Amino acid sequence: MKLWNNVKLRKWLRFIHRDLGYFFVGITIIYSVSGIILNHKKNGEDPAYRTEYKTIQLASSLTPDQLKTYWQKNLTDYPLNRILPDDSKYNVYLKGGLGNYDPVNGRLSFEMYEKKEWVYFINKLHYNSRKGWTLMADIFAVVMIVFALSGMFMVPGKKGITGRGKWLVLIGIIIPFLFFL
Repeated sequence: MKLWNNVKLRKWLRFIHRDLGYFFVGITIIYSVSGIILNHKKNGEDPAYRTEYKTIQLASSLTPDQLKTYWQKNLTDYPLNRILPDDSKYNVYLKGGLGNYDPVNGRLSFEMYEKKEWVYFINKLHYNSRKGWTLMADIFAVVMIVFALSGMFMVPGKKGITGRGKWLVLIGIIIPFLFFL
């Protein structure tokens, strides 16, 4: 009797596939959502942060102290840490942001970053950068292989691996290589 036609084997494959699937459904969804978010980053920006851009036209030739005074009176929503002159511009360091002031043209530009906690968390898991997550990520990777292999052999006959399944598996292997080439 051929291995893929063994009824007992297919029964165990269905059992393993189903129960591991239920157990790992949460992690699968988290990895999938995180993958989609990471695939659609805008302009290389970290999707775990919301960035607010501001440009304000000020008088030219302000000194660092004058800029600091203006900031403390008018931009209280954006906490200022320090202003450091650097060649032709002033670097502006904010709590949660960065910017610069050009004393030649008077343009003050800065950006503020706000962490999106949930996106940050799932991306850290996806990148495997949370302490202690490596073992779980390895187990999950092995389970994904088990899902792939058990799924291939659960269905017998012309709809299974000996029928159209072998062609679908082959196409699924070829497509990533075509993108690589």
